[in-house]
Amino acid sequence: MDRRIKKTRQLIMDTFIDLLSEKEFEKITINDIAERADINRGTVYLHYMDKYDLLDKCIEKYIELLVNHCANSSNTTLDPGAIQRVFEYLEKNFTIYKLLLNNEGFGFFRSRLYVIIAETVTGVIGKKSEDNKFSNGITTHFLTSGFIGVLEWWINNSMPCSVQEVTKQLLFLLEPYTR
Repeated sequence: MDRRIKKTRQLIMDTFIDLLSEKEFEKITINDIAERADINRGTVYLHYMDKYDLLDKCIEKYIELLVNHCANSSNTTLDPGAIQRVFEYLEKNFTIYKLLLNNEGFGFFRSRLYVIIAETVTGVIGKKSEDNKFSNGITTHFLTSGFIGVLEWWINNSMPCSVQEVTKQLLFLLEPYTR
């Protein structure tokens, strides 16, 4: 991709994030984005169909950054290191992830994150379940919902405990799947 295109897209996305920190998603217009970025409105439409497309691309970008920073796809357990890296990364990038979790009332970010985590958990559960006492679907959704719930609680409460503490407690709860 041409550097100018990349730079323009990043400017639009950064401007969008800035606006999200100031007002609700529904109140943001393409005109607001163009004015703040000091670009033509048509330039925004050249790169994104509308503000929903921009939100979608923004969510995909930040999910991808989180996953790429934390993933270890060769592992067949819920990697304790990956869990800690998730929270370390969220701590470093707290502002953007808090905005994405809280501002967009549609739950797109949470839904996309849920899918990614559920896929990882499903892979681990499938390899771990020697007996069929429990449904893999129920176990996957229970563990995924719990993890997302803790992540949201931690972010929404402005990180009330350290990365090490939240990781330690999660690892205790997930112990059967981390060995």
